[in-house]
Amino acid sequence: MSIVRQTSATVEAAINRTRTLLITALLVLVQSTAFAQDTGETPAPDVKASEPVAVEATPEVQPETTIPLPQMELTPTVVADKPSRRKVPVAPLPRDEDGIKSHEHVSETGEADELRLGDVEWTYNPEYRVRMVNIDPIELNGDSAGDMRWTEQRFRLDTSVAKVGVGAIRLQMDMLDGVLFGDNGEYPDTTSGVSLSSNRGNMRRWEVGLPPGADPLDRKSYVPVLVDADVLEINYLYADVFLPIGLLRIGRQPKKYGAGIPSHDGGPHNRWGVSTNSDAADRILFGTKIDEILYTLMYGYKHVADPSMDNGVIFALFYDWQVQDDVISTDDDLSSIGTTVEYRRKKADWFGLDWKDILVSGAMVYLSNEEFKSQVFGFPASLHAGIGDLSMQLNYMHINGTSREISEGFAELSGATATTQDIIAHGFQAVFDYLIGPVTATIEFDYATGDDDPRVTTPITTFNFARDMNVGLLMFEHVMAFESARSAAVGIENLAGLDSASFPLTEVSTEGRFTNAIAIFPQVKVDLYKTPNTVFHTRVGALMAWSQAQGGVVDPILTALAEDGNRIDDDAVNFHGGKPDRFYGTELDLQFGVTYKEYFRWTIEGAALLPGPALYDQNGDAVNSYLLENRLEFRF
Repeated sequence: MSIVRQTSATVEAAINRTRTLLITALLVLVQSTAFAQDTGETPAPDVKASEPVAVEATPEVQPETTIPLPQMELTPTVVADKPSRRKVPVAPLPRDEDGIKSHEHVSETGEADELRLGDVEWTYNPEYRVRMVNIDPIELNGDSAGDMRWTEQRFRLDTSVAKVGVGAIRLQMDMLDGVLFGDNGEYPDTTSGVSLSSNRGNMRRWEVGLPPGADPLDRKSYVPVLVDADVLEINYLYADVFLPIGLLRIGRQPKKYGAGIPSHDGGPHNRWGVSTNSDAADRILFGTKIDEILYTLMYGYKHVADPSMDNGVIFALFYDWQVQDDVISTDDDLSSIGTTVEYRRKKADWFGLDWKDILVSGAMVYLSNEEFKSQVFGFPASLHAGIGDLSMQLNYMHINGTSREISEGFAELSGATATTQDIIAHGFQAVFDYLIGPVTATIEFDYATGDDDPRVTTPITTFNFARDMNVGLLMFEHVMAFESARSAAVGIENLAGLDSASFPLTEVSTEGRFTNAIAIFPQVKVDLYKTPNTVFHTRVGALMAWSQAQGGVVDPILTALAEDGNRIDDDAVNFHGGKPDRFYGTELDLQFGVTYKEYFRWTIEGAALLPGPALYDQNGDAVNSYLLENRLEFRF
């Protein structure tokens, strides 16, 4: 009996100690996730400091904070724990490139209002952008779309309402996105039937389309046309709740913060060109800092919590509503579920080297749909770090699964039978920067798998970078985007009269995405003049690209329409009507930029494209193309 009583007492003592440690862990997490200690840590992307915080950063590094779709995004928000704290939850998109930092509005005295727990604060970050673009020509093999010139605009507002220490509601919206300057089109689309009498601009933008009377089955019939533009677009709208054990986030939120190869938040993270899309997910997400839980269980009250988002291990689970469609049926729903782990460390002394800004992340995502028997897994991974004057960004994404959705559309187009296709695709990007005084030398390597056989009996092997993950200025961003949009329009016209369960042909239009390519992109940036208020820099680069697919660059729609036998290589054509080839060509890029007082940026960019055989037409012809862009950006 004594042994039993002694064992019982031992078990009870262990239970009490475990309970005490768990309570301690929750108390520490309250401090680390909801009421951060005033340690001077760098605000997470969801956090902005009223007073700028000096952060040691590796040159040219844009640290990723998450994983996009099939990746996800998590950066737990840090808020105040003291009445004098001046760190509050703000708009979700960070702005940090070439000296531009996020700006939070403060009082007329220049000091941020002191906030107490439970106070409500509204923050806002407006941005206005004007682009003047000239491409001559955008069509390399004809004269139906030659010299293009246009001026467009966009207003963006990032704003949030936060209850300090409790939660926040966040919003990003765009107005006049892509709207052309002027009163454009023909009456009654214009404000006046006489251009001399026009007193204000209208709401028109351009896209690749079919002008009246043109042949819808001829690829060359599709040219830039004017269409109505949306006055207002809501990119993100979601809520955060700061729980004692982590962060709960629900709503239409960024798939990730920053730039990544599968997803991009639409912010100004690119070194070349602009961002025009904001990849979002209708998502519910929970995340926490699991290393703090472990340390608390190990050391109890002796453990001092580290609330910094620059150090530690972050774990998250999320669920996305991709498609719901018919609300009385679940067969057509497409959903995804996933998890991610991030390890971050601000500084480290490994192998005798000075490491900084370390990020190692990995995730797994599963997408499923009953209607098309879709089961797809995504495995993204990232490694970002700086070692002395060298910095590196490595991003990888692998996709594996099965689906009938793509074959449903292409089978109707080619007269074949739809099948369940294997999906095996991956993409990779490596960027290395080395700082030498005012000069940053860069070597960039980009890789995305492609598909030279569009038949429904073969696997799907195409991987697309995010729309705003720009690689260069002209080749992929404009020329390939224009010609692939033409091809997609022909395919949609052919498919429109058929009873197709899916329209995968829309994805043939690259919209500027890097796909089916291997690229080498050396670059040099020089800070010519730098003061606390003004930065003047120049950047040059030479982009060379080849197709990843051994069969070259293949237009899947025109090739499927031309298929006439068991072989596909004798029917294949590229997006310009010529025979497939692997070499896209060489692009030379140049950039001049001036940043004034963080709020105003003036950028001039130019590019020259020397096309390779992959861009030739059926006669083996393609002319050089040139781009000039003048861009003004105002951020407050």
